[in-house]
Amino acid sequence: MTAPARRHPGPAADAATPAAPASGPSDMPGPGGEEIRARLDAWLADTVLTPDADLSAPLLDLGVDSLDLIRTVRRVEAAFGVRVQLRELTVPEMTTARLAALVAERAVRRRTADAAPPGAGHAPVVLTPPQEHSWEEQTGDRGHWNQAMLFTTRPDLDGELFAEAVRRLVAGHASLRLAVEARPARRPRQLVVAVDPDGPPDAALGPVLDTVDISELTDAELPAAVTLRCTVEQGALDPQTGPVARFVRFDAGPTRPGRLLIVMHQIAFDMVSWSVLLEDLEELYTALEAGRRDVWCAEATPYPEWARALAAHARTPEAEAEAEWWTEVVRTPATVPLDHAAADPRAANTARTAATYREEFPPELTTRLHTAARVHRAHPGDLVLHALGEVLAGWLDETEVRVDILRHGREETVGDTHLARTTGWFTTTVPVRLDLAPGTPAERLARTVGHLAALPGGGVGFGALSRHGRPRIAATLRAAPPSDISFDFEGDDADALPLRTLLPDVAPEAVGDITAPHWTRPHLIEVIATTDDEVLRVEWWYSTALHDEATVRDLAARHRAALTALLDATGSDATETGTAGPDTAGTRGDRTPHGRTEEGDLP
Repeated sequence: MTAPARRHPGPAADAATPAAPASGPSDMPGPGGEEIRARLDAWLADTVLTPDADLSAPLLDLGVDSLDLIRTVRRVEAAFGVRVQLRELTVPEMTTARLAALVAERAVRRRTADAAPPGAGHAPVVLTPPQEHSWEEQTGDRGHWNQAMLFTTRPDLDGELFAEAVRRLVAGHASLRLAVEARPARRPRQLVVAVDPDGPPDAALGPVLDTVDISELTDAELPAAVTLRCTVEQGALDPQTGPVARFVRFDAGPTRPGRLLIVMHQIAFDMVSWSVLLEDLEELYTALEAGRRDVWCAEATPYPEWARALAAHARTPEAEAEAEWWTEVVRTPATVPLDHAAADPRAANTARTAATYREEFPPELTTRLHTAARVHRAHPGDLVLHALGEVLAGWLDETEVRVDILRHGREETVGDTHLARTTGWFTTTVPVRLDLAPGTPAERLARTVGHLAALPGGGVGFGALSRHGRPRIAATLRAAPPSDISFDFEGDDADALPLRTLLPDVAPEAVGDITAPHWTRPHLIEVIATTDDEVLRVEWWYSTALHDEATVRDLAARHRAALTALLDATGSDATETGTAGPDTAGTRGDRTPHGRTEEGDLP
């Protein structure tokens, strides 16, 4: 079990901000530029990596990464009803002052957005690349592959208001109503099922919402009962017939905190979506409790529209110009030796055989990691990934190795999309090439940092071209052997959640196995790094059917030695090297390796 989820930082005023209405112009006067800038400064002060940073500097010089900017965009929309695209924040000259002026101008002239009414369905569209790849990779029952969290609820929660809040939440987020249309001998598609915005919410939601009365149970009896029901719920989702989302409220009576279990099928949800979902649920319930019946949450770009935009992007000249880059990358060696031979290693690599080994580094090394990253104009994750590359190069006896990294995938450069408040599975797997040819430690690190900084389009083009590109390009990319190793760096806020008054905390009870035993894991070895509580921890997930624990322990020990040696050689006395901006290997994709048993932590 990882560190407990932390509350989302930010001024207390944000907790009471109502959800952005889906329709209807605002009749309130627009906020002033000084008010907006003060709030922007307060939000960013919680996320900058450098102490005493000059908040008047360009945003990209403050040490924030793209997920921090996504949160800022989301807060701007919730607080001021103004939409700002992520790409507008990443121009070199963007400062908080310029952003405040932009928001103030748009707040004055904002108009009702053209959007589908709450709860509207959507005609079938293609699956996104991660969805389609996973669908093809699995066999048998595809229902039991989830993300799940269990929260405490406030004692005086109103069940009827909560049901209405969930109805509006589900109506406002298309991915919570997805269904996969599997067609014989044809590619699967996804559609969105409509939900009635009127009438009794329980009837409209059907199997999406359930209430369990545990008010008669004693405090000693409650944990076992909750855990048992959570375990059963892990098998309740079906990506074809629905639902792909379940909200199970445990009613413990008016004087005790209850529980809320939220189970999401992976086909419809990713880690970043948790913050969007929880913020909207809190804001909807708070507004309804205050008597505001006109409030709905809304997405600027629903998930099916993102799928459509990504498929169209694959046939654009901009995307096709990336094909040569990705073709060169996938030619890099990526197959690791096995301790146990298998006719089909991928088939043997199931959740049933998953195991993990964790390395914890001293706090002093984590401090040195952040210092060295600033010196080399890199993200801390770049250095952790580079050390992994050094280990793999020795293991494979190669000077170049390929690793799949996980990125958040919310790239608004694709089409006219606005994704800050959209839920869905955006996390994308991106192959990177690590060049470990002879050179000084600083020179080898510079090659890694430079490659990561040069990733075209944030990496989403690889999946788009592989799945939706022209036949020659798609065939070339998909013919390459998959990488056996993935890397995900989640930094120091992987467990941050916007928990406030409705859901005060993560509950202590276990939620059960989020993955079916037969589920195929996408990589033979998954390396996940976090820096929670100022401590670097690296988890190594592997299959006991393919690798022995001794092998993984040895790899972890060599990685620890390589990272320590890298910091010794390139640390505090190094000159600035590389050109990486924020968020290169700092990918923070979906943390949960397939086969993990969750105990209430953020997946």
